[in-house]
Amino acid sequence: MLLSMLLSAMGFFGAVYCMIMSSLGLEQGPLCDTGDGDYVYPFRNQTLEESYLFNQTTWDICKKPKDVVLWNVTLFSILLVIGALEAVLCLIQVLNGLCGCLCGTCKRQRQTDVT
Repeated sequence: MLLSMLLSAMGFFGAVYCMIMSSLGLEQGPLCDTGDGDYVYPFRNQTLEESYLFNQTTWDICKKPKDVVLWNVTLFSILLVIGALEAVLCLIQVLNGLCGCLCGTCKRQRQTDVT
């Protein structure tokens, strides 16, 4: 029970790490060619009001690879949702293991003597 709780806690922290990395990937935007041959992060220092996530007309800044902004938004959004779901499930498993460790089982084991 304790091992299950510890492994679920590790899974929870892994899910939180996945959510942080996904949100940073969404916030910074993709690495793309803007037409001059150099690969840069064109959306890196934008404020929330001018974010590329809410203004699809700015997606045309990235010339190569084709549709990289759509790929970036889709990938990191899916990872963010999956990480949140994993964090919830692991937290439930940690709480279940904690209740199992503290409360134990309600049934008493009867010992039978075989003679």
